[in-house]
Amino acid sequence: MTKCYGVLIAILVLAALPVAAAANARLVNVTAAGGGCVYGPSGPGVQAWDVEPGQTYTITISNVVECANGGTDPTLNVRVNSTSSGNTDLVAIFVATGVYTFDFTVPAGTSCTMPIFYCTAPGDDSSGLFVIRDDGLSFQAHLRASTFDVGCTNPQEIIGPDCGAVPVDQSTWGRVKALYR
Repeated sequence: MTKCYGVLIAILVLAALPVAAAANARLVNVTAAGGGCVYGPSGPGVQAWDVEPGQTYTITISNVVECANGGTDPTLNVRVNSTSSGNTDLVAIFVATGVYTFDFTVPAGTSCTMPIFYCTAPGDDSSGLFVIRDDGLSFQAHLRASTFDVGCTNPQEIIGPDCGAVPVDQSTWGRVKALYR
């Protein structure tokens, strides 16, 4: 009889745990809000949009269903992460059901790529879900700090000392794999 109660309690505990939500939001557009250059998306796995440090971009994500009342709230918390210039918490504005837009100024001196998160809690860098590719494949979408030739051609990624490999510890392997999906 005690065994039955133990199993019943275990089932109830598991049923009460929140289900891990899969990221659905897609990075569907990045446009220069001023005179900056933008190129993308590109990449067979992680999808990159090349952007210039010091410039402001309007970023649009779609398919938000995991938070913000199923993508109907007037605002959505988002975050752009950067190993070279720090993370930036922002508020995206409702455009249509599941579609939000926000402006992001790429800090001067930024290098590397910058993943975007949604359903975030401001000030909590461990919160949120990765924004994925515009085609819905289960790979992240990143902004990539780049330089451009005249006429916004030939984007070249800006590589800095923080762009190196992520150190791996057995306890963080799952998190590292999530970064490169």
